[in-house]
Amino acid sequence: MLKYCETSLTQLPELLEILLAHLPDELRLPRIEQTASLYQQELGELAVLGTQSQSKNLAEQQAERTRHEVFHFERNGEMIGGCFSMLRPDGTVIAIQPAALPSEPESSLRLIYETLFEYAVESRARLVMLLVDYQQSADETQLDTFGFQKVSDLLNLNAERAFFPKECPAKRLRFVTYNNEQWSEMVALVEKTYKNTLDFPLLTGIIPTEQILRGYQESHIFEPTLWFFIEYQPEIIGALLLTQIENTTHLELTYVGLVQQFRGLGFSREIVHFSQFVASKRDCSHLLVSVDAGNTPALNAYLHNDFHLHDQKEIFVRFL
Repeated sequence: MLKYCETSLTQLPELLEILLAHLPDELRLPRIEQTASLYQQELGELAVLGTQSQSKNLAEQQAERTRHEVFHFERNGEMIGGCFSMLRPDGTVIAIQPAALPSEPESSLRLIYETLFEYAVESRARLVMLLVDYQQSADETQLDTFGFQKVSDLLNLNAERAFFPKECPAKRLRFVTYNNEQWSEMVALVEKTYKNTLDFPLLTGIIPTEQILRGYQESHIFEPTLWFFIEYQPEIIGALLLTQIENTTHLELTYVGLVQQFRGLGFSREIVHFSQFVASKRDCSHLLVSVDAGNTPALNAYLHNDFHLHDQKEIFVRFL
């Protein structure tokens, strides 16, 4: 008989050992340490919210933040498998691919997935997204039985400080800093840039643009000065959204999009170069970006500007 358990912080490394067993030691051990550290930080921030008196009630504050759901099952007091997931403010449940010990029957893994789906439905999520490490060799037949379909190969790239320009490289483009009074304008602009996008085209329109942008703001400490309208003679043609990753020296290129008629004109490299310049001004050590492997123009722009691949995942989605 399997017993459902909420995974404590002290039990988390054991669960992650099961979930990440496919990785070699040199990748698995740092990943376990990093994931546990971020989870502990999230728990600490929620505890602070619970003790502070603020204008919004606790439920509203927590609804605007990324929240984790971490659980496992035990047989005779021994952990046999489980799931590490998070609910983003945009209504997406993102999870490391659930796993059970190799000695467990298929029914154990099915129970873990069913528990994850129950959580997603209760949370009113729109979809469940699995991040599958390329070392894992996803069993697409098995995932299909659980209702998942592959939507992308995700490439995680980074550029190092040595390649950042010291002076503003913008030539044809002008980058205008966003302010909070321009929320409606930014939402409408990003909506336009999604038309015929090569980034996760199967997900286009599933989540309202406003909620996607709210998710960007709530996932990390939001700085309006890192969001930009992109102008060209002097029309606004796109958006650039950067994010400082707290407690690190890393800047993330969270989103860049151009209105369709201004694509293919060589602007992408200038935008990426400008992002590196911002990272340089902030004395960041790395600029990070994730890109759909099918978005060849964007990928070429990053590689041209000295980005290197450091991780790769397959993205599977179950729509709810």
